[in-house]
Amino acid sequence: MSENVAKKKRKMPQRSRKWLLTVNNPVDHGFTHDVIKDTLQLIEGLDYWCMCDEIGGETSCYHTHFFIMRKNSAMRFTHVKKLFPSAHIDPGFGTAQENRDYIRKEGKWVGTEKELTNLPETFEEFGDCPQEEQGKRNDLNELYEMIKEGLSNYEILEENPHYMEKLDRIDAVREMLKEEKFKDMQRDVVVEYWFGAPGTGKTSGVYALYPRLSDVYRIYDPRFPWDTYRGQDVVVFDDFHSAMFLLPIMLNWITGYPTTLRSRYRQKIACFTKVYILSNVPLEQQYQSYQRDDPDTWRGFLRRIHKVRYFDSSGKVIDYASVEDYLHHRQETNIKETNEYFKQNFRPRQQSLRMDVDEDGFIKLSAEDMQQIEDMFNDGG
Repeated sequence: MSENVAKKKRKMPQRSRKWLLTVNNPVDHGFTHDVIKDTLQLIEGLDYWCMCDEIGGETSCYHTHFFIMRKNSAMRFTHVKKLFPSAHIDPGFGTAQENRDYIRKEGKWVGTEKELTNLPETFEEFGDCPQEEQGKRNDLNELYEMIKEGLSNYEILEENPHYMEKLDRIDAVREMLKEEKFKDMQRDVVVEYWFGAPGTGKTSGVYALYPRLSDVYRIYDPRFPWDTYRGQDVVVFDDFHSAMFLLPIMLNWITGYPTTLRSRYRQKIACFTKVYILSNVPLEQQYQSYQRDDPDTWRGFLRRIHKVRYFDSSGKVIDYASVEDYLHHRQETNIKETNEYFKQNFRPRQQSLRMDVDEDGFIKLSAEDMQQIEDMFNDGG
């Protein structure tokens, strides 16, 4: 292990442009130089590597050191470890030249006991050793790669706390990358409407589908709905009612066309492809003024909804594959409830009223029957 690595213990980063690997008894683990070189070809875009064998001074353990570097983009620790599972892996702190000197036991290592353990005739390298200045590592490239890979601010700070001073700029770059990706993209947005009484499991049902809670963005305050949106793929409108947002605004959000989301701090770009509208009331009770005064806009809203789910008070969940299926079921239910009301309220009181029922259970009423019902209402009775 290099001196600058051993000086102080540092938390193992999950990604780095430079890694230093050691394989003890490499032949026993199947890692000859040729195998190592073939395996390194699996790392895309590798700019430089060097390797050399040593025999440990105290343990006489034969081992291979090798240093790898990709100048402009970081390599994940998990990927390197998967390729070399028996290797001890450290970040390559310091410059590329310092790491090369450590592999060859040159520079400050000349004349030390470490130099005596080195087998210089086994040294191999690929590419030109990148020239870097100490203290001027390409941190901005590494930071940019972390942002592009989707690391959160917390994950970035865990790898390098010095980025704390750049958080505002990190957020700005993240939004810029998202805008560049989604500004010309038509998103296929899947919308589901879930309804039922409070406490029937609607919200928990959504979160159960997505184990990482941070993947779900929940909207419950209509005043500042997008202030803390971070580009999540899943959006939940919780405790939704039509007074929260105008219908044209809702339509703009869920159609899937490129759209900007207004917030107090900075504009956001819509990235989501899954929307759950959770409500205590049935779908047909939303936006009743639009149903009456602007039915085309209402029908446009219905067309955007792919599935309806009902949670009843007993815990039963009923799924409807489409809005059409749901509305057809609701219509049939309303007709049957109306028929049952007539059976319970009119037949006992007016025995002369004929209550013939068809094969579907619906009442068949003649013109005379309808007149009799109308007279009953007019008489109050």
